Amino acid sequence: MRKKTEAKREAILDAATLEFTERGYEGASMSAIVARLGGSKQTLYSYFPSKDDLFVEVMVRTITQHAASLQADMMDRTDIERSLRRYGERYLKGRLSPEMVSLTRLVFGESGRSDVSRLLHLRGKMKVTNDVGQFLATAMKDGQLRSADPDVAALHYMALLDAELLEPVVLRVREPATDEEIAAVVDRALGVFMAAYGQPGGGRP
Repeated sequence: MRKKTEAKREAILDAATLEFTERGYEGASMSAIVARLGGSKQTLYSYFPSKDDLFVEVMVRTITQHAASLQADMMDRTDIERSLRRYGERYLKGRLSPEMVSLTRLVFGESGRSDVSRLLHLRGKMKVTNDVGQFLATAMKDGQLRSADPDVAALHYMALLDAELLEPVVLRVREPATDEEIAAVVDRALGVFMAAYGQPGGGRP
C-alpha cells in the first residue's frame, strides 16, 4: 500500500511540474493537474491541500534530486579545493538547467505574493547550504581551512557560484551557459573563497 501511495504522489508531482513549467504559477490550476493525471480533485487535495503546497513540493523534489547528486562531491576531504570545484560545477549545471531555471523564474514571480518563497528558502536553499556548511566545518576542524563560521562560509561560497551567471540566465539577459563558462566561473569563485578561507600560506596551484 505504501508503494502505491508513493507512486501516486510522484505521479502528481510529475504532472504538476509539467503544468507549472508550461503555464506558470498563476496559469496553473489544480483542475488542470487533475486532468493531466486522471482521477479526482479530492484525491489530489488529499496529498496536497493547496496549490502553494504542491508547488513547494515540486521545487523541493527538484532541489533534492540535484542535491543528492552533489553529495558524492562532499565525500572526498583529502583535497578540499578539488572537492569544492567538482561540487561547484555540478551545482551550477543543475542550477542553470532548463527545468531549474524555469522553476526559479516562477519562484521569483511569487516573491511577496504568497508563502512559497519563504518555504522554499527554508526547505530548499538553506538545506543545500547546510550540507556545504557541514563539509566546511569538518575541513576547518581538520585544519584544511581557517576557523570561521562554517554556515556563513557556505553562504559565501554559494553566493560566489551564483554571482556571474544565475541572474543573467534567469532574467534572459544572456543565453544559457556552456560547460566551459561554468568551469571558468567556478574556478574564479573558488579562488575568491580560498583567498578568504584558506589557511595562510596555503596558496593555490
